Amino acid sequence: MPDGESLLICGDNASGKSLLARIIGGDIIADCGEVICPDKVATVSFSLENEALAQDRHNDDSECIAGGIDWGRSAEQIIGSGDKFNQIVELLQIEHLLEKPFKILSTGETRKVLLAQALVKEPEMLVLDDPFSGLDITSQRHLTTVLEQLIERGINVILVDFYHQELPNNINKILVMKDGKIALYDTKETVISSAIWQQLNHHQVNLPHHLPDCYDYQHLDSQQAFVEINDLSIQYQDHKVFSDFTWSFQRGQHWRLAGPNGCGKSTLLGLINGDNTKAYGKDITLFGVKRGSGETIWDIKRHYGLVSAQLHRDYRASCSILGVVLSGFFDSIGLYETPSKQQIKIAREWLELLGIDQPENKPFSRLSYGQQRLILIARAVVKLPLILVLDEPCLGLDNQHRSQVLALVDYITRHSNTHILFVSHDSRDKLDCLTHQLSFVPFEDHYHIEITKI
Repeated sequence: MPDGESLLICGDNASGKSLLARIIGGDIIADCGEVICPDKVATVSFSLENEALAQDRHNDDSECIAGGIDWGRSAEQIIGSGDKFNQIVELLQIEHLLEKPFKILSTGETRKVLLAQALVKEPEMLVLDDPFSGLDITSQRHLTTVLEQLIERGINVILVDFYHQELPNNINKILVMKDGKIALYDTKETVISSAIWQQLNHHQVNLPHHLPDCYDYQHLDSQQAFVEINDLSIQYQDHKVFSDFTWSFQRGQHWRLAGPNGCGKSTLLGLINGDNTKAYGKDITLFGVKRGSGETIWDIKRHYGLVSAQLHRDYRASCSILGVVLSGFFDSIGLYETPSKQQIKIAREWLELLGIDQPENKPFSRLSYGQQRLILIARAVVKLPLILVLDEPCLGLDNQHRSQVLALVDYITRHSNTHILFVSHDSRDKLDCLTHQLSFVPFEDHYHIEITKI
């Protein structure tokens, strides 16, 4: 890779993209051969994010702090110091994030902070693994502009990503990986026009003739709203998230939640699926039961299936692929109960439906990020929940698996009693089943809610 050149490394899940990026970045030492890189290489990746969060978890001192919450390091502390700190913060437009705890940032916001951390080191080479994941549309376009400027300045930029429209125009070369080997390597124009590229990007979606058995929710009143929220206000430290928020989620509806990074979409999902303790004392009714009236967290979670970046971060239990999927029946992180033969049969059927060809006893921790995300999707749908929460579900998925997952979600809504709550900033993530949209629109010091039919 000549000095000043840029490169896109792409390929399907488990093709070896991220492993190659970690070798180039110095995180992994190759078993043989030689890797020659500039002295100053900086990386941005999901594994780097996990390392930062793991350090904050290790140093958590909540039990000894007044108020009982150790917020961990701020975004500014994560970034670190450097001569060009102020310029980089201004370039990435993240001044408003500096004082926020890193662990409460949205997926898109963490990507911006980690990119700032990389740039503060003034690298000669920048290795970015899936840098657009979780970014809202405006932030994606801004990142494209930033990367184009860095390439023009002569920084070697290596992007590990799937080919999409927001990629910088001045990327010179594309390297396509398949099964740990180079399938294509040439100029962007030559690769995109090749027959091999067209063959590698041909996607076939397979839908089932019927869905596996699912739970029965007949105990619920058919006229009762799933979720009712009245005059909700939420605030973290001095940051106001919601103010006077009222919303109702009715049977037969499928919702998209839309809004920029950090507007409160994931916070709202946490409030209604039992993961956010700020729901206590608020006027929130779930499945006919007001929060705080004696229900347990498991009474709430049994109605939900969930895929989110936060769940992905938290799923650190030692478990096999099959064990992770089976844990969806018990709403647990890790498998601590003995599943029935029927549950094992259903879990295996979902692995097949999602095109997961890895051995079912393979450790979850040994999978690539995209493969892990696919397993977590299987975990979410395994019991065909009443409400399927898909918070950026396709992060890390190659185009074939993305198409398969989205088509399967639409199929599920047509052939089961499952309802959808969907969040995605990716223009490729389209669902035909969606009926309503809840939009977070900037208004003064918080976000105003707009509700529309689709």
